[in-house]
Amino acid sequence: MKQDKQPRRQPTRLKDFDYAAANKVFFLTLCSRDGQLIFTHVALNADVIECIKEERKRVGHAVYVYCIMPDHLHLLSSPLESGISVIQFMGGLSSKITRLLWKYGVGRGKQLQRSFYDHVVRKEENLRQVAEYILNNPVRKGLVAGWEDYPFCDLLDPLPL
Repeated sequence: MKQDKQPRRQPTRLKDFDYAAANKVFFLTLCSRDGQLIFTHVALNADVIECIKEERKRVGHAVYVYCIMPDHLHLLSSPLESGISVIQFMGGLSSKITRLLWKYGVGRGKQLQRSFYDHVVRKEENLRQVAEYILNNPVRKGLVAGWEDYPFCDLLDPLPL
């Protein structure tokens, strides 16, 4: 009997949840593999931001806030009326970011974790506070005094308050 090399992973998504539901807001995190500091090149990060903007437009999702940190990125996003799930959105984005990483010589093979983390923002949560939490990530890490000073985070679409 042949054994699997990797242990089976537990499902990370909510069972029977509609990840394409219009106007559900998701707090998404895409991490580098093994915590590597891969988002450290200014030009790469600028291209990742353009990639986020292009993918949001291509699939019809809103991206309210983004923040690219050296070892991960955060998005606050919603499928809107596109019918395209956040899983498909992140799969396409992850694939495009991987190709950018290769282009910039960050490495070959898989540079990002196999999946992404998602948190469905619930009605009782304050959306503005979630957005501020994401934007203030570089402040908490001591990279800048104020999020406005960090070139790799910003607001794109108006928050649906």
